[in-house]
Amino acid sequence: MQATADPIVTEHLSAMFGLLSRAHVVEGPVSRPEYTLLALAAKLGPGRACELADAVGLDQSTTSRRVHTLVERGYLERTPDPEDRRAQLVSLTPTGREVLAGERRRREELVGIALEGWPEDDRRTLADLLGRLQTSLARVATDHDHPVRSVAGHATAATGTPTPERTTA
Repeated sequence: MQATADPIVTEHLSAMFGLLSRAHVVEGPVSRPEYTLLALAAKLGPGRACELADAVGLDQSTTSRRVHTLVERGYLERTPDPEDRRAQLVSLTPTGREVLAGERRRREELVGIALEGWPEDDRRTLADLLGRLQTSLARVATDHDHPVRSVAGHATAATGTPTPERTTA
């Protein structure tokens, strides 16, 4: 039997994502999708753009365009792959690391403001529960056989968005 989420939890999460989206309307030097690519490049280290595409759940052409933009702005750099000189590796530049760190600080400040007045125990409990939810969602998002991954005959990308194969947005 498949477990179903509490509708109240689902509604709270939907509302929270909407509020976070509105709070980020005034963007920093990078958009949310660009931030995601920079954060993944920092986490994964030098790698091919196709690896970033797989990690974020986007098609390669969309990722390639975004990587190109970030390279032009000096946040990412391409270097020859030592194992295959025909391929290129993508990695953060020092400027990219600074931009990523600044954007992380901005996001932390936003959440910090929202949690003002919360007792420390509540903050820790929230962090623990969100970490568990993130782990569970990541497991579902990467389990290609999971029934939730099929919505109206479409594959569901790691972002949770129903798409024909991979999202192009």
